[in-house]
Amino acid sequence: MKRGRRKKAGTREWLAAIVMVAGLFALTGEERWLDELRGLLPAAAASNEVAGTASVIDGDTLDIHGTRVRLHGIDAPEGRQTCGARGRTWRCGQQAALALSDRIGRAPVTCRQRDVDRYGRVVATCYQGDLNLNAWMVRQGWAVAYRQYGRDYIPDEEAAKAAGRGVWSGPFLMPWDWRRRQG
Repeated sequence: MKRGRRKKAGTREWLAAIVMVAGLFALTGEERWLDELRGLLPAAAASNEVAGTASVIDGDTLDIHGTRVRLHGIDAPEGRQTCGARGRTWRCGQQAALALSDRIGRAPVTCRQRDVDRYGRVVATCYQGDLNLNAWMVRQGWAVAYRQYGRDYIPDEEAAKAAGRGVWSGPFLMPWDWRRRQG
């Protein structure tokens, strides 16, 4: 009678388990837990990253070596969009893009892909070192939490709003409402 050997759980089995747990967290919209789990994945499984020097296209879009990257879960004012503050109008969309550009400078950025949008852009959470740039934009008031696509940045938005930072310094239209009005 042949004796069977009990096989140890290999990389494939561990990877499958991690993917299943990550899927459960994705259903709850908890990106911070997903980021923790991604750190457990072997390097080969982390190939959905885009990294390098980024050019800012607008307050929620980057270009890294020819790849357009849309920042997941946030929506920044459009380039031509204006906002109000203290009785005057200012170009909040342009300021949002400049704030992101100033924050990034020439330092490398790493974006972890989550999806691809209908325009073919990579949808990702982007980091400069350990700093989550998506969260930073919302926390500084240069973008809002895009609730249609996730709830990750609602606490950051609430903090920016309470402090009157960025677009929250006066009246403004949510970017999706501004786009709808433009036709």
